[in-house]
Amino acid sequence: MNRLIVLVDFSPYTPTQLKLACRWQEIYGLDLVFLHKMDGLAPTLSNTRESDKIIAFNKAEAERKYLQYLKDSELSPISNQTTFEAIPLQLTHYLEGFLKPDDLLLLGLKGTGFLKRILIGSTATTIINQLNQTVIALPQSIDFAIPRKLVLSCQEKYPLNESALEIILNTVGKKIEEIELLTIIEDKAELEPSKTYLEYIESKIGEAYSYKISIYENTDAFSEIKKRFSQCLDDFIVLQKGSRHLNDKLFRRFFINDLIHDGNTPLIILPAEK
Repeated sequence: MNRLIVLVDFSPYTPTQLKLACRWQEIYGLDLVFLHKMDGLAPTLSNTRESDKIIAFNKAEAERKYLQYLKDSELSPISNQTTFEAIPLQLTHYLEGFLKPDDLLLLGLKGTGFLKRILIGSTATTIINQLNQTVIALPQSIDFAIPRKLVLSCQEKYPLNESALEIILNTVGKKIEEIELLTIIEDKAELEPSKTYLEYIESKIGEAYSYKISIYENTDAFSEIKKRFSQCLDDFIVLQKGSRHLNDKLFRRFFINDLIHDGNTPLIILPAEK
């Protein structure tokens, strides 16, 4: 059974994350793992026994908070399919060893100002850039998000990770009503190859869904896409991390980071093919 790994930080957004995760478990039958990164120990603490006591105390406190959030939100996740873990380790390093290929990682998008975005980025951006994992990133402003429509951002030059997309469809597909295949082209010469590729993706996915093809041809396509989907909270944009090709990597990273920092659009980010 697929696992949904939910990062919780006990911020004001935590009740929303818990509600979303429990709802996804109820609808999709997922195993839930709630993961909390504890604050680091003071570097002066060299005594192993004392350090272990502090870690144990902090873990117990974190679990107490987690259980209180569940109680206050009147949530009852399925006990034998739900776990909570509090970790003292660096988060991305821990996740590299903890995550399985089919796991889905749920992050909350809080949105950041321009200066913070340029200077220090965000936890969501760091995790997405450093881990090659399927990530579901949801805006802080919503408390219910079951995808009814997937908008696949595809480029003929850089094929989709079809196996990762299949995992998503096997997980959430039964509630999907429409799939929109979207691409951005720089000039008219790319129109026919791009359309052919989108039709190929449609044929690979199959006849279980209705389809729409959207091709953006102007230079302001990113702004148009953001504006169009920022208010459609049942529509999830599906993006894919780039390959090692520099242009691909920069193009995709720009688009993904921009949507992440905007913080208003539900996203699914597929890993790059290995």
